[in-house]
Amino acid sequence: MDQAGRDDKLGEIQKDVEVIIRRSDLHTPAIPKEAVYAIPYSEGMTLHSVLEYIYTVLDPTLAFRRYKCNRGICMSCVVSVNGRKRQACSTFLNPGDHLLIEPTDGPVIRDLVTVF
Repeated sequence: MDQAGRDDKLGEIQKDVEVIIRRSDLHTPAIPKEAVYAIPYSEGMTLHSVLEYIYTVLDPTLAFRRYKCNRGICMSCVVSVNGRKRQACSTFLNPGDHLLIEPTDGPVIRDLVTVF
């Protein structure tokens, strides 16, 4: 097995997606914390599905807007990905991606949830 990935059922290297989430809280004005996660990549994976995976499997304390229209039109799932605003429901990922996810502009309620 390679350090950059894991062996899948066919013995091929499957790269994980590395996600760093900058977490903060409205009531804690301290410098934001960073949480790092390695997510197994799967075909058709979106940023929203990664956030759901983190919340469901790894860390139920993660706050993000779970609603998604799946069409990229409602804008409720917008976050900053590597410094650029992206819609989580329509941002597809690639094996081996390294992502820094932060809340968008505006007051942060908690983690990736902002006042909009």
